[in-house]
Amino acid sequence: MTDRTETPSNRVLSDPIGTVRQSDRLVTTPGDWPLAYHTVRNMKPVQIAGIIERRLRHAVVPRLPVDFNARYERRVPDELSITPEPIRANLTKLRESLTEAERARYREAASEAANGRFTFLDRAIDFGDRIDWNHERIDEYPRLWRLKLESFQGFEWLVLSEESASTVDDHRAALERQAFEWDAANPIGEGPYLRRSWIPHAVSLRVLHWCRYAAWCAGDTVTVPDRLLRLVYKNALFLENHVEHDIGGNHLIENAVALVAAGVLFGDHDTGWESMGLDLLEEAARKQFLADGGHFERSPMYHITVLRRYATAYDLLSSNELSTTVIETTAELALGFLSQLIKPGGKIPLLNDSAYGEAIEATTCLAYCRACSLTPTERSLHHPDGTGYRTLSTDTGTLLFDVGDVGPTHLPAHSHNDQLSVLLWVDGDPVLADTGVYDYEANERRQYARSVAAHNTAQYGGIEPIPIGGSFLMGKRTSVSVVDDDPGRIEARHSRRSIAGTSYEHRRTVATIDSGWEIADTVTGDPAATYTVRYHFHPTTDVCESSDDATEFSVRRDGDRIASVRFSGTDRVRLTQTPYFEEYGREQFRAMIALKASTGSDVVTRFSADTVSG
Repeated sequence: MTDRTETPSNRVLSDPIGTVRQSDRLVTTPGDWPLAYHTVRNMKPVQIAGIIERRLRHAVVPRLPVDFNARYERRVPDELSITPEPIRANLTKLRESLTEAERARYREAASEAANGRFTFLDRAIDFGDRIDWNHERIDEYPRLWRLKLESFQGFEWLVLSEESASTVDDHRAALERQAFEWDAANPIGEGPYLRRSWIPHAVSLRVLHWCRYAAWCAGDTVTVPDRLLRLVYKNALFLENHVEHDIGGNHLIENAVALVAAGVLFGDHDTGWESMGLDLLEEAARKQFLADGGHFERSPMYHITVLRRYATAYDLLSSNELSTTVIETTAELALGFLSQLIKPGGKIPLLNDSAYGEAIEATTCLAYCRACSLTPTERSLHHPDGTGYRTLSTDTGTLLFDVGDVGPTHLPAHSHNDQLSVLLWVDGDPVLADTGVYDYEANERRQYARSVAAHNTAQYGGIEPIPIGGSFLMGKRTSVSVVDDDPGRIEARHSRRSIAGTSYEHRRTVATIDSGWEIADTVTGDPAATYTVRYHFHPTTDVCESSDDATEFSVRRDGDRIASVRFSGTDRVRLTQTPYFEEYGREQFRAMIALKASTGSDVVTRFSADTVSG
């Protein structure tokens, strides 16, 4: 049966701007305690120690009779000299790699920021002449909004959009004033420690942005205010003492590249930051990158982010003749992975926590890496120790089959329940798409985006394969294994085993056929249970039933039929709409087909590419 009018439950959409604010779900929500247990159980000792240390610092430091801000200020040399040339040269490579659309977007955003208006996550605040760092709307918005504000992205937008510092005096003056006012209002050690202004991730980003800004100004014979240089140095000192070993992942890489940039900028001061950053990057290279070159968090968006940072670090460290062999090898493998991942359509797939408009464009990242003298080293996406993002291509398109783990067990923050999910492109255009991410707040949109129902796979009953909760919690992990991987055919299985709870197994085989692709699903478990197979289509497509056959549908784009899809093994077929989060804070709807079948029965789906107009 087909239902064209049904939309997703209002329960999924009931929290439009993060009004469900759960600051400490580990303590306040008993339903999440099992998730907290499994999340903590999979953590590494350094992570647990870091959490304890942060909580102690947060509780103790503001109460101590010590002026921590003054102590950091005293460690800044009275006379600061800078070496801007390497950073300016690297900045030029990055700017020239941007598309015209990206530069125009940055130019507009820089102008807005200089005038006190900031838009992040599709939410804006117009502060006017003076930023109110305690503005009530900031805390009504997702926490990522404040992090972006206090990262001072306006500086990066300006240096990436304008070649000359001397042509934008008004913008420079306004942004510098904002930084100085922030400095006066947010001393180290007052208020929440290691939170708000002094989250190390935010510190890393503003150190990098300010380093680039200082190099950009100095290279154009524009005076860099001594106060700004002192701010950069003080923030780098703070970061040196608060590297995010406990969080790891992409945060650690952001810490590292910021230290490298600060070390290069203040090269005459023997800070040791370059070596420290290099050590962190080498550690991350060993622990965070998989055999196919993909980043272990398995988010294409974050893969671009960390690859860009490795390219920057490689370029800056090479200019100072430091050993960069590990950095170069890692970056070139990551570059090869990205080159293969975007082949179907030229853009990243929105796997796990990914969205457009956050990282630079994939093609820009490739161009920037080439400008930094990096060349791609491609390893097969079918490597058994890789991300699990395997592809099956025909003359008309490409299907991506996710047969990997959802993410690192000790770091589930950006992982989704997407086991054995598929994506599809026909003639380079997306047909089946993942859901993306709305924001990182503990709200219902977040839960939906991470849920199995938001992905192109099978769900046993109403069970989440891995329980999810809060913003980043995940319960007991499940296992995914590849049974066969032959040219044109891949079979994999996903199992959930529980002594007291629900157990089942999902087997999926994907194969190329003459006209496209065939997907065969079998779920075994309780004989009385059912399972649902879902296919979410890209918003640019229209899906409609073909004639009177409720098991065959046509897929159209701009009025032309581009594909057809037929199902066998069930006549319980439903066409509805589901949310799609292509960018942070933005929601649209797209077609979704859901098939219901009895446990133990087989459901077969056949996608056929079709270029017939009509």
